[in-house]
Amino acid sequence: MKKMRLFILALVVIFGVQLTTLPAQAHASSATTPKALRGTWFEYRGSGKFNVIKITPHRVSYNGKSYTPSKKADRKLQVNKWGSWYLFNKSKSPSKDLGQYKTTKKLINGSYKKVLVKYHGIGTYHVFPSHKYEHRYSYKVLD
Repeated sequence: MKKMRLFILALVVIFGVQLTTLPAQAHASSATTPKALRGTWFEYRGSGKFNVIKITPHRVSYNGKSYTPSKKADRKLQVNKWGSWYLFNKSKSPSKDLGQYKTTKKLINGSYKKVLVKYHGIGTYHVFPSHKYEHRYSYKVLD
């Protein structure tokens, strides 16, 4: 009987240690946007027109379309982190995704400025400075 108790105690200790060492989920989803991405960002389209992204703590507006946590279906805001990139409204349908974003520095008019970079599939990067510059800074890695 004493050996059985020791055996059960040993199993409880082993399972207890294993449960406490389980890895945490890497991709947490929330509806709060990161502080680094917040602000108003502009991408020059040509002919004096701009694509505009406005990011606040609980809202993302892209060219006038607003995404918030309180909206339904496609307009419901979800924020996921993947490495150094942030994914807005990650879904199985690529047309519903807002894309992957991160901030970095880019050489603009002779000095480095903070910009928002949007990854748009297969090596295409859209660059959004925080001021309106009539020059397109977007680029492609794979041609």
